Amino acid sequence: MIKRVRGTQDILPFDYQQAVQDSSSWQEIEEKARRVFSLYGYQEIRTPILEEASLFNRSLGETSEIIQKQMFELRHEKDKLVLRPEGTAGVVRAYLENNLDKKKPFVKFYYFGPMFRAERPQKGRLRQFHHLGIEAIGSLSPQLDIEVISLSDRLLREIGISRYKIYLNSLGCSGDKAKLARQLHRRLKNKLSQLCPDCQNRYLRNIFRILDCKHPNCQDVVSKLDLKQEYLCPDCQAHFQKVIKGLKYINLSYQLSPTLVRGLDYYTRTVFEIRHSGLGAQDALGAGGRYDNLIEQLGGRAQGAIGFAFGVERLSLVMSKKPEQKPRKLIYMITLGENAQEKGAYLLHILRANNLFAEMDYTQRSLKAQMRQANILGAGFCIIIGDDELAKGVVSLKDMASGAQEEVKQSDLIKELRSKL
Repeated sequence: MIKRVRGTQDILPFDYQQAVQDSSSWQEIEEKARRVFSLYGYQEIRTPILEEASLFNRSLGETSEIIQKQMFELRHEKDKLVLRPEGTAGVVRAYLENNLDKKKPFVKFYYFGPMFRAERPQKGRLRQFHHLGIEAIGSLSPQLDIEVISLSDRLLREIGISRYKIYLNSLGCSGDKAKLARQLHRRLKNKLSQLCPDCQNRYLRNIFRILDCKHPNCQDVVSKLDLKQEYLCPDCQAHFQKVIKGLKYINLSYQLSPTLVRGLDYYTRTVFEIRHSGLGAQDALGAGGRYDNLIEQLGGRAQGAIGFAFGVERLSLVMSKKPEQKPRKLIYMITLGENAQEKGAYLLHILRANNLFAEMDYTQRSLKAQMRQANILGAGFCIIIGDDELAKGVVSLKDMASGAQEEVKQSDLIKELRSKL
């Protein structure tokens, strides 16, 4: 038997899924996300799963771990393509390629879709995973930072997730990040032997990644660095103070985290991460921040931008309760014999044409077996057709709640059902 690829998941309907996650949970997350995003003025954008490898090499940074060892590459003739590892770069590429920067000075997008990373699968970390996220492009205002962070909080509350914490930091501009990198090199130089092998390599090629390493030794070293925001220039410091003031004004709880840096090169100024203890070591539900230099790096004019992304799998894992299965007013067609099945298929078509939720048994099982299936599916009514019903031009209509059964003329079936539903 061929099995699914390790690091991927089958998300089955509620009737079949035995695990925590099922497709009804995902549908609820997506429906509520669409409603919240629309309330905040965001519109849906859909970008390809396949992108040019160069898009991510330029946007994520050559030394990022995604570029170094986590991208799925595909080669076809002269094309070097990848399965997208994240959503922001593709949205910015679409924004520029379709000349949206020339048509509208400010845009707000949301998206859903699969992402791919070639890494060792573990809880909360898969090779194919799904993101929902937003991108707001065209503004440097700290008020937009406040909107995006408060939107992430509103989204989680709407989905029914609690006990999460919002962590906040500012990386500053490019000059500030360079200053912070130099500061980290000085403070970590004499502590390299205490770091894990990966972080010893990161010291040379991407020192920021040391700050969010999960290895206990590295976390212990980082906790003693006593980082402060002395590296921020006056403009970036003023921007961040306005963000903090705005979050306090709307009573949004957060925790300052000087070691929060995010792992992608394009982040600048405000960065944030939302964590949940129910996820274990990989505790991030989602994260985001500003990327004010990315549009220019990809060929556009310099302008501010900010966004976030949440992992749908992780959201589903920590939902406070599974969505209730709404009662379905299913009408189940039971047929006994070939002629009855032909008539039943016709009546099924008529029911659906009248917008009635109807299903039929196609397996020609016994009456008892078909009734059992109707119960499993939660049918409200059963329509039973056999030779006797065919001869009289009627159907037997059974109310599954009361057990009452009556004969109804086939021509009156729709009217009778509407009066009962």
